[in-house]
Amino acid sequence: MINDLKITVPLTRDQREVMDKMTAAIRDNGIKAVSFRLFGSLLIFPFSEGNDVFLLMEREYKLTGNGKKSFVDLRIEAETEARRKHTDKCDVTLEQIYDIYAKKMKISAEEKAKLIRYECEIAEKYVFPRAFGKKLLDTAADCGKNIVLIAHTVYPREVVLRMAEKCGISGKILIANEIDSGGNAKDAVFSTILKKGKASAAAHLHIGGDISADVEAPIMKGAKALLLADTTANMIKSGRARSYVQSKQVYDYDTAAFLPLHLAFGIYSAYIFDIPRNKAALSDFCGNAYILGFFVYGCCKKADISALSETERAIFDGMAQNSDICRGAEDFSGLFQRHFGNISQDFEYNGFELPLKLISEHGGSMDVGLLKNHMPADIHKKWREGITDAPTVPNLQRVTEKNKLEKLADRMFPPGTKVRNIADGVLFNMKKKR
Repeated sequence: MINDLKITVPLTRDQREVMDKMTAAIRDNGIKAVSFRLFGSLLIFPFSEGNDVFLLMEREYKLTGNGKKSFVDLRIEAETEARRKHTDKCDVTLEQIYDIYAKKMKISAEEKAKLIRYECEIAEKYVFPRAFGKKLLDTAADCGKNIVLIAHTVYPREVVLRMAEKCGISGKILIANEIDSGGNAKDAVFSTILKKGKASAAAHLHIGGDISADVEAPIMKGAKALLLADTTANMIKSGRARSYVQSKQVYDYDTAAFLPLHLAFGIYSAYIFDIPRNKAALSDFCGNAYILGFFVYGCCKKADISALSETERAIFDGMAQNSDICRGAEDFSGLFQRHFGNISQDFEYNGFELPLKLISEHGGSMDVGLLKNHMPADIHKKWREGITDAPTVPNLQRVTEKNKLEKLADRMFPPGTKVRNIADGVLFNMKKKR
């Protein structure tokens, strides 16, 4: 699917400056070759978490684990082990990952091949072009630059080529898992890019989202580089929405039950933060009614809102009276349907009420102000005066690892029992001594 549904939020001055700066760098007469990181800069997925592809595989193909671990856990472990074991190339392959998975699960070569095919099918199904990246690529092509694309991916060449063709992306495509690392993968990758670009380092411009591989490595070789940050990274820096949601669902945010919410964040980041957007002070939604409507009201319209508080109900009703907020919600709904269809057949929209709870309990003053004229004055005043600081999760991975142990403890020693209280007391004293 090449998405043709456009969002209708105007660009900010800062976004226009970014666009002008990057297109001017590409048009520079001194630049003869331009290279791009393929995934992240030109091809993106509407996901916000690294395991969303595997969760979708579980859903689509009814995959199971070994009773102790889920398919997702085993797939992640297999890739981690493959990266430790295979360092001769600049990236690992799906074949190497599933070799390890097959050994652990004792499955046949035929079953392994089927899993590889499943993963490729999911990736090909959901990939779509990043609009801003495609605009930069088209600028380079229009200016007659020699274009090189580097795919840092586990997928085989034929899959990468199909994804690129589907999204209208063309150029010389290098696959990192085909390049000999020589003991220094980043250096080897960019050296290969320079050779394919057929221009001197000083006449070569590279664009990508990894500071080390896409900025530092080119500059160390004498080339020019521009950072085009990943859309999810741009979204995370814009406000507290994802961190707040993770803090409220810290035990199970990474599970399949919350996959639709991951996908909502994926849509939010892919479209609102396609062109990097600066964070607005005192706002979690860039101080913009359309963006607040896109994510907060958009999620609300899919959530169970039968038990809203008085303030939450007034906020919800107020959002319905703001045309920019409603436009944002309509675009979100259209994009969610376009990318994911009827995913709710297997999943509930767990957590979709949380963005509303964030602004109702912890909203930034700019976001609260957007609804001043659309709510009863007394309720708006009560809302504004009752705002408190929001809990957040700075490092979900570390918290998630800890929570796996807590979940085990909950099963072995239920909270509130005498044994659990003693154990918690011992752990608390140990933490204090640290």
